[in-house]
Amino acid sequence: MQTHNLYTFKKHIASIGLVLSVAGVFCYHYVFADSASDIQAKIDENNQKIADLEKQIEQYSTLLNSTSKQAQTLQTALANLELTQKKLQANLALTSQNISKTNITLSQLKSQISATESKIDSSSEALSESMRQMDQAESQSAIEKFFANKSISDAWDYINNTYTLQTKLKSKYEDLKDLHESLTAKENQAAGEKDKLVSYQKTLSDQQQVVAVTKQEKDKLLTDTKNQAATYNKILAEKTAQKAAYEQELFDFESQLKSVSSTITIPSPRFGILSWPISPVSITQYFGKTVSAQRLYVSGTHGGIDFRASIGTPIKAAMSGTVSDTEPTKYKSGCQYGKYVLISHPDGLSTIYGHLSVVSVKPGDTVTTGQVVGYSGDTGYATGPHLHFGLYITSDIRIVDSAALVKPPAVSNCAGIKTVAAPQTSYLDPSAYLPKL
Repeated sequence: MQTHNLYTFKKHIASIGLVLSVAGVFCYHYVFADSASDIQAKIDENNQKIADLEKQIEQYSTLLNSTSKQAQTLQTALANLELTQKKLQANLALTSQNISKTNITLSQLKSQISATESKIDSSSEALSESMRQMDQAESQSAIEKFFANKSISDAWDYINNTYTLQTKLKSKYEDLKDLHESLTAKENQAAGEKDKLVSYQKTLSDQQQVVAVTKQEKDKLLTDTKNQAATYNKILAEKTAQKAAYEQELFDFESQLKSVSSTITIPSPRFGILSWPISPVSITQYFGKTVSAQRLYVSGTHGGIDFRASIGTPIKAAMSGTVSDTEPTKYKSGCQYGKYVLISHPDGLSTIYGHLSVVSVKPGDTVTTGQVVGYSGDTGYATGPHLHFGLYITSDIRIVDSAALVKPPAVSNCAGIKTVAAPQTSYLDPSAYLPKL
């Protein structure tokens, strides 16, 4: 009886242990799912923040370029205003000199007119005296003139001389009057020129004042523009620093996700798990940090292997699997993989074939090792025809908009074109799984 009870007790304990083990497994997977989901949510949030910051950086870069151009325009305008100011100053100096010269001319003319008027007055008196004497001579009788002179001949000589003198005096008087009129006309002309010069001098002074005020306003605007540019530079530096911080966080979150995802079983690296996707084999760029590799997200590495391939070279599946995604038609220069094929394999790995010219399969198709899935090209971000061959952990792959992964100004160009993305730690080196060279 005791033995039976002991056996029953052990059986209950075993059952309880089995239940607890199963519950533990379910709890573990539940916690793992929540943890991975939380980390993925943080990754998605950081990606969105980075994309928003890139847009803001692009906007402020545009504003900064516009502000710089505005500053250059203002500096050119200020230089032109300074030249105008110097030209006005030179014209003012010349006008002042011309006014002084005209004043001297007017002073000389006034002196000449005054002297001429004095001569006219003297000539007028002499002419009047001569005419008085002639009137007196004409009023004397011939006998009086005879007795007043030594002879008749002297009397006639006196009368003739008087007429001759009177004629000369009248001629000189007329000449002086003509000279006076000429000098007066010159004086009026000089006075008119002076009035014009004085008016021109006032116009130049007004223009100089306008230029000075405009220059002052342009100087202030240039200062404000430079201050605005400094503000934009500061904001850009802050946004760039924030972007770098989010990229570092993204790297950390992706590393955490990789750590959490370590329970997923994938084949250990071994030559020959994958087959060559192209023939003949000519590798132009390897996976990882190479001299020629461009920056891949925050990893600073090349995320696959590039093969030399002229346009139209058949591209083959490296392993049997299911086509999980393709981009068969939409592509633009500079937008990630361009036309691509993504194949999911039964062992938790996925392969991608990028920059194709033609895609020969569609999502959901089952493919076998060596089956043609497309033909090589130079679509997407490619400087020439080649095949980009990448290897991922399938569970970490996301299909995203290319605009989220490119830098300004390519963002607007790549919007609406999908591509493949994954955490940095989910990129695997295809060389470790392909046949040994």
